[in-house]
Amino acid sequence: MIDLEMIQRLFILFLIYSFSGWIIEVIVEFIYSRKLINRGFLIGPVCPVYGFGAVFITLLLSHYSNDYFAMFGLSFIICGALEYFTSYILEKIFNARWWDYSNEKFNIKGRICLENLIWFGIAGIAVIKVLNPMFDNLINIIPNNVLSIFTYTTLTIFIIDVIVSLTIIKKIRSISEGITNQLKDNTEEISKKVREKIQEQSAIYRRVLKAFPHVFSDKVKHGKEKIVNVANELKTSALEKKEKTITNINNVKELANNKVNKSKRLTKYRINKMKQTISKSKIMTLVNTNKEKETKNEKNSNTDDIDNN
Repeated sequence: MIDLEMIQRLFILFLIYSFSGWIIEVIVEFIYSRKLINRGFLIGPVCPVYGFGAVFITLLLSHYSNDYFAMFGLSFIICGALEYFTSYILEKIFNARWWDYSNEKFNIKGRICLENLIWFGIAGIAVIKVLNPMFDNLINIIPNNVLSIFTYTTLTIFIIDVIVSLTIIKKIRSISEGITNQLKDNTEEISKKVREKIQEQSAIYRRVLKAFPHVFSDKVKHGKEKIVNVANELKTSALEKKEKTITNINNVKELANNKVNKSKRLTKYRINKMKQTISKSKIMTLVNTNKEKETKNEKNSNTDDIDNN
């Protein structure tokens, strides 16, 4: 059974790994853009997806601490599933994709990719074998009353941060949708207007735009692409139905022509049969007539012979 001290320990680990994940994101972004940018979804210096991943690994893999293969494989699966469903849920809630691995090899719908999963597997081993024991030693040094105060304080700040950040994202989404409705056809113009409108807001709004510059422009782009795809699907479906209808009509015509031709052949055959029957009948009639004439002539001849005698 998980007691209060265990919950506090897990929450502290969650904060530590969330902060570590934020540092990793900032460093990676700095390498690519040469700019220091707060890459977190929240205002504070934390990336909760890293914290949740570490907590799940701590809870589920502690019993496999001597099996490196199991730790790697399960971390691979657990963190991959967490990242995939986090991406899916965020996209459904905000109608925007917060990260995209579509250009990476062996990705699944751009939500996860093989390279990251391998790193997650290695990180899972590091969490269980190296990092957790080190952080546990540090946590055990802190007096319980101080630990409790720190836990409740940081938890309250974290909840406030989540609420404020969600409110900001909701407003940014509203701005984006409003401009999209005004400028329905020009994707570039929509993205530009959204950025300008966000830039007019306070620093915390501009921070989201700097952290995820592609999100809202991609949202517009994906929306337009979705409409185009639906239109193309409808067009393709209509063409397929048209072709199917034409094929059916041609089949009916061919069947009708076959029946007509068959009927003509049958009629011609019957007419020929009738002609043959009539011809035979005429011949028989002529034969019979000739026989009757011959018989009559014979009778007349016999009668003349008798008269002469």
